[in-house]
Amino acid sequence: MPENMVVHSTVQVTVNPNRTTAFMSFSRPENGGLDITVDKIMAALDENLVSYGILEADIQKAVELKLYDQNVCAAKWDPPVDGTDGTIKYFYKIDSVAAPMENENGTIDYKNLGLVRNITAGTPIAAITLPTEGQPGMDITGMVVKQKPGVPAKFNVGAGTSLVNDGLEIIAAVDGNLVYKNGSFCVDETLVINGDVDVSSGNIDFIGAVNIKGSVFEGFRVTSKKNISINGSVNGAEISADGDIFIKIGSINSHIECKGNVKLGFCENSKVHATGTIESASFIGGEVFSEEKIIASGKGIIMGGKYTALDGIEASVIGSEKYVKTEITLGNNAVLSEERDELEKQIAAMEDKSDQLGKILTTLAEIAKKGKLSPEREQLKAEALRNRLKLQSEIKKFKMRISIIDDTLQLTQNLSIGCKRFFYPGVTLRINNCVLQINAATSHARATVEGGEIVFKPL
Repeated sequence: MPENMVVHSTVQVTVNPNRTTAFMSFSRPENGGLDITVDKIMAALDENLVSYGILEADIQKAVELKLYDQNVCAAKWDPPVDGTDGTIKYFYKIDSVAAPMENENGTIDYKNLGLVRNITAGTPIAAITLPTEGQPGMDITGMVVKQKPGVPAKFNVGAGTSLVNDGLEIIAAVDGNLVYKNGSFCVDETLVINGDVDVSSGNIDFIGAVNIKGSVFEGFRVTSKKNISINGSVNGAEISADGDIFIKIGSINSHIECKGNVKLGFCENSKVHATGTIESASFIGGEVFSEEKIIASGKGIIMGGKYTALDGIEASVIGSEKYVKTEITLGNNAVLSEERDELEKQIAAMEDKSDQLGKILTTLAEIAKKGKLSPEREQLKAEALRNRLKLQSEIKKFKMRISIIDDTLQLTQNLSIGCKRFFYPGVTLRINNCVLQINAATSHARATVEGGEIVFKPL
């Protein structure tokens, strides 16, 4: 280049291959040449197809500071914002391991193994976060750069559950047992125990129906808010259901509570209470109460123990040739009569105790006339007076109940006890407020009330 030749400032623009940035560099003018201007730089960017993300402030500053021969960033892209992946958070453990549970007092209950996870309809099982789409970007040439959308969380909606709240929540759709199987949480409305209820299963307390393929052993308890079906027997156990109870083989030395009907193969030395009908081939010993009927089907034996029904009792044999003591009570009035007798006994006992407390108060009053009572005797007086007033209040309440029962007992019910074969001696029949001790075997008869007494009529 000739000496003293005028050289104007020039600009060079470099665009990186992925069009995310553009750099510029301008030369120093010589011998009075023209300096670079912002307009010249903008024209150079345009020639290189740079039209977006131009850093005008940085270009202006570079020109003002005369940053010759330096790489200056002239444009930047807006990168895309990728979407976030969806997530799922479970509120219950996927793995459910049977193990003894700790009670509130810190002791270990070895009969409660946590085999059942009760859950009610509407209870949340999992919270779901939906994926986001993200935002697209733009390169420095003005071309749209696509973002990567988020991926939905992987999950399955199992049987007995529902996806709700616009896909943000999984809830229980029914009452039942929460289990994780085949890759999803499910709610089983029926709990199936494939074997026995014993140390391997622990006690069962379930919100739904229970189906036990085996038996229930001594010391264990099965509770259900619906029906219970037991394919084996119940021995020394407790069974309670808000629905019906079915025990295929039978019950020995057990306690059964039911808000529906009870049907069992045999019932021996067991306490059974049901709001519905109780049916068995044989009832031997124990205490059975039905708010509807007691039916001894098949062999039809009722022998030994106490049996109470409000609507009716049917059997083939009641009592036995050995005169086993058997109490049969039928009807609301009969039940009320029993309650009345019990209340009379309690009133008599409370009146005796009240009289004893009265004597103590009289004695203390006599002592007080002679001088001030000691602190111990004052305390005894206060306790005696308080207990006597409490007893008198209870006596008054019990007598009012007796009065109500007496009014109710004026009503009669058309009830009967049917026996296809024999009523044996040793049986006590109570129908309404009438009582009959059977002293001779009576066959093919129905016991009912006529003329204020229990009579037998042929079947």
